Amino acid sequence: MVKIKWTNKYSNETGYVASVSTKEKCFINTFDKDEAKEYSERAVKGIMTRLESFGETEDNIFEVVEA
Repeated sequence: MVKIKWTNKYSNETGYVASVSTKEKCFINTFDKDEAKEYSERAVKGIMTRLESFGETEDNIFEVVEA
């Protein structure tokens, strides 16, 4: 299982993805790694594609990290 870490391209602020809202077309942030959602290796590819389609990659860099 893995988690998704984000880094803001402009402020260098970092955090983790707690959840992804398809309805709101955004991700819910947490600064606590323990609160971040765990994804399977297979599921994380789809989540990353969804984040990109929401435009979240314009301001943030996402990376997969060990849970």
